Amino acid sequence: METSNRETLLLPQCETVGCLEHIEEITAMDGVDGIFVGPFDLSIALGHPGEFNAPVVHDAILRVQAACKRSGKLSIIFTGSAAASRQRFAEGFDSVTMGMDSLFYVEMYKNLVADVWGK
Repeated sequence: METSNRETLLLPQCETVGCLEHIEEITAMDGVDGIFVGPFDLSIALGHPGEFNAPVVHDAILRVQAACKRSGKLSIIFTGSAAASRQRFAEGFDSVTMGMDSLFYVEMYKNLVADVWGK
């Protein structure tokens, strides 16, 4: 148990207004290693679905990142592209999760079919 506790990260997701309203408290908790931001769900909760650059959404994402930094915790966020990943790293995020495995598989098979059929 000691090894598991030492080697396992506890990363709550911030995807709701409730979490955002308490982010400073959550990041200050012992045992919380960082926060994983789900920007799409958070943007929906903030009334701007998929509008990641809407001021309220962008400010919320940066608030989470800043709370993590102040508490010495990891800040991790989902992104959908290399450009978005670069932006998030430039903003100070420690890590990004880029894309979803299912979308990678779909794209790979599209490319394979196009290669086979010469399209």
